[in-house]
Amino acid sequence: MQHRLGDVRRAEALFLVTLSMLVLGLVLAQFLAWMWFQAAIVADPTGPTAIAFWLGQVGGLMLCLFTCVVGFTPAVVITMTPTALHLRRGRHERTLRYDEITSVASLSARRYYQHFGRYAATDAFVNRLTPEVLLLHTARGPVALGLPPENHDAVLHHLEDHLAPPVEMPVARVA
Repeated sequence: MQHRLGDVRRAEALFLVTLSMLVLGLVLAQFLAWMWFQAAIVADPTGPTAIAFWLGQVGGLMLCLFTCVVGFTPAVVITMTPTALHLRRGRHERTLRYDEITSVASLSARRYYQHFGRYAATDAFVNRLTPEVLLLHTARGPVALGLPPENHDAVLHHLEDHLAPPVEMPVARVA
């Protein structure tokens, strides 16, 4: 929804409205199905009508839970080349050249998720809850990377190697 609407808050509001309508629809469908099939279910509790009714109830609830609550988010794929980072999560792609990254910050995931308004303008490449989120600042806005700890450290070290200014060796003066 966020990809189609282009706004995180509108997508979240639409998701909540859709989820509410789906739950309301499931409750109404359960009452209507019970009203229509009650006599057949009470007459033969192990018959095909009763089994179909209960399988339909459980199936509808599981479908609602898996699509709306559990969901699915594609994995974040980062390809590190000598000149840039290539980020991809599903159809969402972005390439960050090292010279356009102005700073790198590592912040706790709790802070990132709790301060939604502060980080709403980020280009998020996050797919699961991780202990820390890597925040890359660019001229086009910040990019958030939510990675497992071992990948988080590898990307951070790679960026430190490619973003560090060249170190000048001190020259000793002879008096």
